Amino acid sequence: MYSIDQQVSLWFYALRSDAGVSVFKFVTFFGSSRAVVLLAVLFCLYLVWRKQKVLIKYFVWGLVANEIIVFTLKYLMNRPRQLLAVVLETDPSFPSGHAAFAVFFFGFLIWYATKFVQNSAWRGVVRIISMLFIILIPISRLYLGEHYLTDVFASIIIASTVLYITVKWWEKASRQAQF
Repeated sequence: MYSIDQQVSLWFYALRSDAGVSVFKFVTFFGSSRAVVLLAVLFCLYLVWRKQKVLIKYFVWGLVANEIIVFTLKYLMNRPRQLLAVVLETDPSFPSGHAAFAVFFFGFLIWYATKFVQNSAWRGVVRIISMLFIILIPISRLYLGEHYLTDVFASIIIASTVLYITVKWWEKASRQAQF
């Protein structure tokens, strides 16, 4: 496992440029803890405005569950960070919190847009932008040398699982509420 991690890390390191670092630092911000709080609050305010407060419970539950799982695994695994990182972070490497947030949050937005956004143009915009962040934030973590490939893959699996459970929980509750 470490062999593929090292090979991918060296490949991204060889591709690194000043312009690329600037672009991916911007992209990676959208998976940072500051962005998590800001985007989550804005989305919850949007749900209140749209009179869909019931969704807030499911969204926040999934977001918090995702963060707890990632945080717990980070300190259980205690995997050291790469030495090739652009910004040396102090918390353990495995799994990537940025990637996990991107997959859960932007995945939730895709589900929400598909289910609730009536305007097809807006639905498409939300889905495309969200998909770009789901792809680019994990890549940014690799490009900047902040994580190994397995850190990012684990995060994608964790967040996808939490997202699936969150959506299924909402679907089951909304079916029961109809009766």
